[in-house]
Amino acid sequence: MNNSITFNDNDDNSNNLTNKRRGSPTPLRSLNRISVKFDKPPPLPSHTITLGENSVLSLACSFDHLFSGSQSPNIQVWNLKTFRQIAVLKGHSGSIFCLKLSKDHKMLFSSSGDGTVRVWDTKLLKCLYVIQSSHDVGDLFSVVYSDSLETLYIGCQNTSIQSFDLSIKEKYKASQPFYSCKNSKFFDSILTSTSSSTSLVSSNEIIINTTEERSCIRRINEYEREGEGGEEEGEEEEEEMETVERYEIDDSLVYLNSHNGYVYALELGKTKNGEILMSGSGDGDVKVWSIKKNSMELLKVLKGTDAGILTLALYDDLIFCGAQGGDIKIYDLETYQHVRSLMAHDDDILALVFRGSNLFSGSADGTIKRWSKNFEILDTFRDHKGIILSLALTPQSDMESSSDNSNLWLISGANDQLIKFWDLPVLAMTLEGKIEEESTTDMMLYALSKWISLQTVSGKLKYLEECLRGAKYLKSIFEQLGAAESFLIPNGNPGKNPIVFGKFVGIDDELSSYKLPCQYCKKKTNILVYGHYDVIDADETKWNSDPFEMFGKDGYIYGRGVSDNKGPMLATIFAASELQQEKKLKANVYFLIEGEEESGSVGFYEAIKKSKDLIGEIDVIFVSNSYWLDDEIPCLTYGLRGVIRSTIEITSSHTDLHSGVQGGAVSEPLNDMVRILSKLISKDNSILIPGFYDKVRPVTSSEQQLYEPLVELKIREKFNNKFDMSQNQSINDSHHIHNLTSSEFQKLQNREKLMARWRYPSLTIHKIDVSGPNNATVIPCKAKANVSMRIVPDQDLNVIVKDFQSYVKSIFETLKTENDLSITIDNKTDWWLGDIGSKYYKATEQAIEQEWGIKPLYIREGGSIPTVKLLEKEFNAVTVHFPMGQSTDQAHLNNERIRLQNLFKGKLIFKSLFSKLGDEF
Repeated sequence: MNNSITFNDNDDNSNNLTNKRRGSPTPLRSLNRISVKFDKPPPLPSHTITLGENSVLSLACSFDHLFSGSQSPNIQVWNLKTFRQIAVLKGHSGSIFCLKLSKDHKMLFSSSGDGTVRVWDTKLLKCLYVIQSSHDVGDLFSVVYSDSLETLYIGCQNTSIQSFDLSIKEKYKASQPFYSCKNSKFFDSILTSTSSSTSLVSSNEIIINTTEERSCIRRINEYEREGEGGEEEGEEEEEEMETVERYEIDDSLVYLNSHNGYVYALELGKTKNGEILMSGSGDGDVKVWSIKKNSMELLKVLKGTDAGILTLALYDDLIFCGAQGGDIKIYDLETYQHVRSLMAHDDDILALVFRGSNLFSGSADGTIKRWSKNFEILDTFRDHKGIILSLALTPQSDMESSSDNSNLWLISGANDQLIKFWDLPVLAMTLEGKIEEESTTDMMLYALSKWISLQTVSGKLKYLEECLRGAKYLKSIFEQLGAAESFLIPNGNPGKNPIVFGKFVGIDDELSSYKLPCQYCKKKTNILVYGHYDVIDADETKWNSDPFEMFGKDGYIYGRGVSDNKGPMLATIFAASELQQEKKLKANVYFLIEGEEESGSVGFYEAIKKSKDLIGEIDVIFVSNSYWLDDEIPCLTYGLRGVIRSTIEITSSHTDLHSGVQGGAVSEPLNDMVRILSKLISKDNSILIPGFYDKVRPVTSSEQQLYEPLVELKIREKFNNKFDMSQNQSINDSHHIHNLTSSEFQKLQNREKLMARWRYPSLTIHKIDVSGPNNATVIPCKAKANVSMRIVPDQDLNVIVKDFQSYVKSIFETLKTENDLSITIDNKTDWWLGDIGSKYYKATEQAIEQEWGIKPLYIREGGSIPTVKLLEKEFNAVTVHFPMGQSTDQAHLNNERIRLQNLFKGKLIFKSLFSKLGDEF
């Protein structure tokens, strides 16, 4: 099976940028390739990180981490899997102009406006030592490291190139810390720009101009510390300066006047005669140096024009030079000939990188371009709203020890304070022998993005075909991920969305491989996963982005269904598939993913009854269709309230009447409705249906203990804002508050609020509709109200329905009205309570703690999932409800999202669970 699968999209309208596509990608049998069409749309970033208030000056990328430097003196470290910031490297006191990694990625080198280079351990994320010059060299714009020579080369503002041999660093310990005045020469030398592009850039950003060769090309206003506590920060830095070793560059390794301008760019290369260093400067020249241990000799000056060289990149024997004005100059290193100039951009080129034979150029005109080896433009990236200042590429490696991160990205930083990740294609051979480009996006995220683009909205006829496409697409995912079986189960209610069934078969144990009698073989655990592929509709005008086009920002992915419930379902499917590929899946894992959950799971029960024999015996059921209590601590859900949804309708034998003519002479339906509704709930929010609370299970001491860690959470302020104490009668009873301390009372408040949401019943009047033109003079002939009740253990669903109907009828009879009453039960779902003492809950708790490093909180939910108790009864199996998303996921709301960290960890938790349940149960 191909491990690098993609999901094809044959929609002919998908490339029409002027028409927002609402056609569906047709599910294909093959998920393996996406052909690059000639009329393809411009690339869009797969994820965006918001840096804050500073421009992104420099980037460096290892297998697991992205390092970013800005106008601030700190280096930020980002996790490439989750796009979350994991560390801040502090120590510099000036802007971070350049970041470079050693070949083995164990060391990071940072050059700064403070005139120093710091060497960092990329595993421990700490500074190893500082390298400084013996005199003030100004800002350090560029740095490269030769692994073979163990030597660092630094390009300086004072036109010098300096080198430092790390292997003999102990000889050059600094006697005192390097001192550089706060207002560096670089910032003091700012000249007035005459460039047309400069006028568009604010004074606190990097500014580009096209003046003389020694003029300041890139200008950054000095980073000023703001806020209180500045002295304390300074004290911390001084303390660090005393503990971090410092080394000084020997004067013999300082090559003064290497150029007649600032040395902006350095690049290493090799020729048949040995290793070389190339340097680019504001003087417009590129110089080629022969480098050896502790020596550097000029080989050739590649004369340029007045346009300064701002960045360099090497491919084979060609050196590419990004220049002021937007040209890329190309020189042959074997002959030292100028072979070509590309009029690449409309403004200065500030970054060049190579991936294979493709060149990427970033410019002050705000665009990034991808060039073929024949110097043709393949793509133009336009999503940034500012100057492109830095580019980096995720590394490729065939080392077995490398990260499992399979994404290949171009990463860009700009003065719009954003870092963007662009999915890079790789070349692959098709069955017809053609070379095409293949996406390298994480398979799960790519599959999810295609699934999100399908508007699988249930309950609306216009989306019926789209829902069928979504079901077929999911079926094709099962097939291509190695499921033993995958098919659609017709809905028990004709005309409703089908259920998708998938099955991954666990490997046989050693005894069964010898074909011994069944009594000697270990029985496989049978796991059933329930979820849904239908979603709530979305109003695009109220979203920050297209709700049906998934996009990533700041470690989250956004789109309708990413959290409820397509994201968690795909994470679970991929968990089973990956275990199967690793030959570690010993349990049978079944999936039932329906398409009517958001519409009350109509037809689900009937369909399962008919298809139960296809599934067989089940040991445990897993559901992942709810959310954490907050955004920090993982949870396990062990209870759901049931729900009864009803419609009360009162009608008159008359048509709509004029109140000025008939008012007071007829029985008015709306007046009757108001009287009925007023008798459903008391002033203290108690439900007035006789016997309603009789079967509510009392709160036990063990249950109260489960609430103790919850009431300590910082989120209680959020609950206090959302819920009014007066709405819960039990909290106002005098015996609850008598003689309580303030702290005890606060805990009681929070516990009771949670219980009001989760384990106490409730009644809600949702809306009242009337007939007629809906103006102030009409007596409507019909009034209709939607009323729901949430029920809890041990209330009997059918008894509550009967009592509700009887009570409403009894009220109506007392009104002595001429109108007619009807009560319709639109939908009903029973409550569910899990067995938290079961071995399956304990196994899930252990898997969560193993992955997150903290025990999960046990919580209940106030909402309802119709199928949970149904499946539990039908298969006589325990249900475990493992929420994957955070409380702020915005399910059903605008800008629905899920954190990537939660999605990936959710997959790992299910992998651990499926493996553990197959081994031990």
